[in-house]
Amino acid sequence: MRYMDAAKVSVDPFARNSSLATYTNDLNPDTSAQYHMDAVEFMEMLAKQAIVADLVLFDPPYSPRQMKECYDAIGFKPTTKDTQNARLYAECRKVIRKIVSPGAVVLTFGWNSAGMGSGFEAEELLLVSHGSAHNDTICLAERMTQQQICLLDAHVA
Repeated sequence: MRYMDAAKVSVDPFARNSSLATYTNDLNPDTSAQYHMDAVEFMEMLAKQAIVADLVLFDPPYSPRQMKECYDAIGFKPTTKDTQNARLYAECRKVIRKIVSPGAVVLTFGWNSAGMGSGFEAEELLLVSHGSAHNDTICLAERMTQQQICLLDAHVA
């Protein structure tokens, strides 16, 4: 919660019924999220509106089954391509970089610790055990590095 408490502007592209972030989105219109868009399109919209976040909650569906459940809830019949989470994660990470401020934190939740990659440095890693035969959840807090901030500044100049 300390990351949330410190944030001035936060974004959650997969919010479901969470209202923790400043800007919330979920595909399913039956959730309490503010927006009901594709996550990438939602973040592209924020970028076009010049919304800049100092915190992003990146908690997408982890498995093809979870992705299918999300799509089924909105009446969309997903193809194999639609349930390839590696493609979705890559697209999300690319657009997250467009909406974060220098020094921003990205909190990633999932089954791996790949995180944002180059330009971000891990600050904390938490493993949450769900017991029995359930997969653990890996929670990663990463902050944009000074090197990435310099690259952003050079791009703007």
